[in-house]
Amino acid sequence: MNKLTLFFSVLTVISLSLFLSCGNAPYQGEIFFSEITKVGATEKTIAQLEITGMMCEVGCVAKVKKELLAQTGVSNVKVDFEKGREFNFASIEYDPLNCDAKSLSSVVNAIADGKLYGVKSVEVTHISPATSSSLE
Repeated sequence: MNKLTLFFSVLTVISLSLFLSCGNAPYQGEIFFSEITKVGATEKTIAQLEITGMMCEVGCVAKVKKELLAQTGVSNVKVDFEKGREFNFASIEYDPLNCDAKSLSSVVNAIADGKLYGVKSVEVTHISPATSSSLE
């Protein structure tokens, strides 16, 4: 085996072990769902997912964000990640006519056949402009 082949073999093994050991066992319990309504300047729906298993900003955050953005109806994803924190958060702005919060949590839970990440809770916020009747 030449040096170049050996180098790429070692690099591949290290990369795979880092990716597969990204975190502890994901949360597997029941997901708590809640919904709130707020008044805002524009109409939008945002789901905030509480996620376990995210241990690295480069691989974990990028993978979760990529998978969520690939869903029909999702327009924006922000991940609030802090190393060492048990739970991290993804805020997903989406069109409720094209997808729902349950399907978004299922997307995260299904990454790597459910072996990496787990969603513990989902809070959906519906924001809509104030109407004249709501001001009276």
